[in-house]
Amino acid sequence: MPLPEVRFYAETGSTNQDALDWAAQGAPELALVVADHQTAGRGRFSRQWFTPPGAALAFSIVLRPVQVSTAHIPLYSPLGALSVVQALENAYHLKPQIKWPNDVLLNDRKVCGVLAEALWQGEALQAIVLGIGINVAPSSVPPADQILFPATCVDEAVGRSINRWELLAKVLKVLLEWHGKITTSAFFAEWQKRLAFVGQMVRLENPGGDSFESLLLGVHTNGHLRLQLDDGSERSFAIGDLKLRPLS
Repeated sequence: MPLPEVRFYAETGSTNQDALDWAAQGAPELALVVADHQTAGRGRFSRQWFTPPGAALAFSIVLRPVQVSTAHIPLYSPLGALSVVQALENAYHLKPQIKWPNDVLLNDRKVCGVLAEALWQGEALQAIVLGIGINVAPSSVPPADQILFPATCVDEAVGRSINRWELLAKVLKVLLEWHGKITTSAFFAEWQKRLAFVGQMVRLENPGGDSFESLLLGVHTNGHLRLQLDDGSERSFAIGDLKLRPLS
């Protein structure tokens, strides 16, 4: 399915903000915003996403799901992550993983972040903007003192420079294949298969600073994270303002 409309910016503040504004003005389904350089890119928890010129991919796509329940909105972040993962697998034979719920890892280091934001009119969902940032060239990796999780880039994993725009096309192709299928068993099976740290001890932290350690089991079919507690019982956590870190 061809994209109906694309806006490219040599420099912009945030592709997600551009796409949200465009969606509010009537952007069509699958409208795409792409930038070579973001000066105010956004990540989770209001963090800035580093996007230097000529080195990364930063893009946002407008989705207008029909009759989607609010419970399914958090699944759009893993949709973006799975699209990047499968594109990297298919194109470069890499073995990326998804760090719940929205980051892509290569060799246990972050290479991609996803941010899904909803546009509402009263209580009616108007659109979901799915923003994706991918570190491609080495200069796209932020300095170590500016990140909370180790980072890497696609070029390093592949062992050569790749074409950013070819990667963008491959990610979009996979995303369009999964778009509309995020509640299917196939989607959750593919997500579970690529989930990072399964069978390992992890730490979950909430914004208030509380944390606890448990064994990561996987994801439920509603997108919740499954953890096994010390007493052997299982507990699940909804996608939200939680940070996940491996213990080793």
